Amino acid sequence: MATRKPQRGRKTAGPAGRGAPSGGVGHGEFVVYPGVPGGMYELLERLSAAAGDSPDFGSPGISLDRTRLTVRWFGELPPAVRAVVESAGVGFAVAVEQTEFRPGDLRAEAERLVREHSGIVAAASARPEGDGIEVLVPPEVTGSAGGAAAALEQHGVVSGFPLFAEVGSALPG
Repeated sequence: MATRKPQRGRKTAGPAGRGAPSGGVGHGEFVVYPGVPGGMYELLERLSAAAGDSPDFGSPGISLDRTRLTVRWFGELPPAVRAVVESAGVGFAVAVEQTEFRPGDLRAEAERLVREHSGIVAAASARPEGDGIEVLVPPEVTGSAGGAAAALEQHGVVSGFPLFAEVGSALPG
């Protein structure tokens, strides 16, 4: 069973508009899965502490076989973050993956899309890869438009970032 682990000094996701949307994992939080080397979570905690609220810090990823931690970052790693990455323990690999866009900008844009297009955009979040924004469009909006992307276009939902639209409903908060 997976559990949510907040960044030190942070609460887990709060009400809609603050933290993660409807039961999701927010920035600086991570899910604890069984079978992951303990040192990986210790490294994630130190990484979150070193990165703080940097808008350049993306969503870390753990490989399915639990042997690799991917740190996603926009631009050059600051010395404190690089030191944490280079101090990785034994039993797993750590890779740094550059994001195309600043994760903080993607998170802010996702919040704007939900706020300004609440009837059309059920939920939005920065993609972990840092290459755009996942947008959830309710089925009742997409029906006559012919799909999620077409519904966004039809209703004038635009962004300076790539949008990856899917049909679905957000969980009640």
